[in-house]
Amino acid sequence: MKTISLLMVAMCVSALSVSQAYGEDKPQTGPTLAAAPAFKTGKQQMFQPVSMDPALVRQSMQARSEYDDLNRRIMARQTKLYEENARIKELQVQLRDLQKKIDKLMAEDEELNTLKKKYASITPEIPMGPRKGFSTNATPFSIGR
Repeated sequence: MKTISLLMVAMCVSALSVSQAYGEDKPQTGPTLAAAPAFKTGKQQMFQPVSMDPALVRQSMQARSEYDDLNRRIMARQTKLYEENARIKELQVQLRDLQKKIDKLMAEDEELNTLKKKYASITPEIPMGPRKGFSTNATPFSIGR
């Protein structure tokens, strides 16, 4: 929890420094310039460099490193439990059997089948793989709940 709080503080500070760098909070002094044309010609930089406190950047990187390390350790521990715990294996078999029964009941519903066919007819043919960072044997929200 401390790491998450630290990461949130770092993000807020970096957002504030970005807004200050672009002068959003600076009062205008002197004459107001004419409005710039909507489309400029020539080469423009998309991102402007922002000065940030190196200690804050280091602290933010440290927090992210700890977060990633804990996430890897949690995933490794879950994988190990799925592989070694007999009770979990037994429950997985039951879960698969129950899911097959649910799928069979869903397949019998005409309205659902009609909706799926309509969806498939308008869906582009793009291969969909598993989402990055999530194991395929558990839902993304199973960690810590």
